[in-house]
Amino acid sequence: MDQKLIREITRLVTDLVRDERKRQFKNEQTWRVKNTRLLLKNYDILKEHSRDIDTDIDRYLKDVFNADDLKLRSVMGYKARTNKMMEYTDLMLQAYKNYAKKRDLPVQRRYFVIQNMYINPQKWTFMKIADYFNVSEKTIKRDQKEAIQEFSIFLFGIVSLEEMVG
Repeated sequence: MDQKLIREITRLVTDLVRDERKRQFKNEQTWRVKNTRLLLKNYDILKEHSRDIDTDIDRYLKDVFNADDLKLRSVMGYKARTNKMMEYTDLMLQAYKNYAKKRDLPVQRRYFVIQNMYINPQKWTFMKIADYFNVSEKTIKRDQKEAIQEFSIFLFGIVSLEEMVG
């Protein structure tokens, strides 16, 4: 093969690999934002479910059940992980709140949107938040989308940050 053909093949392979990495990166970004949205949407259910969970699975198994029951161990493991996930979520919500307090009004408004649409027991609508801030509903819908992306950074860390700036 001549050098020109080798360079062309190398360029094509490099382009294919780069495109595949971009596609995988985009899929991961979509997955993180989707899961953040699902977590927030189901926050009340997950919080209630995890409220009375004792994470000492072995104590349950030893005191009440046969330790060989793998299905029960699996169910208890899911509940324990849900409890830990909600503890982590609450910790990250507090971190997002602290972050928003130090920023400008749009960031504070985005935190407010998450807090009042998903976390607080009394759920606010787009219209109610828009009236509260004297902005359009479209602005609040955009804030909701951006807030979920920002909160995703708190939940998933530096990989999500790379996605926001990449």
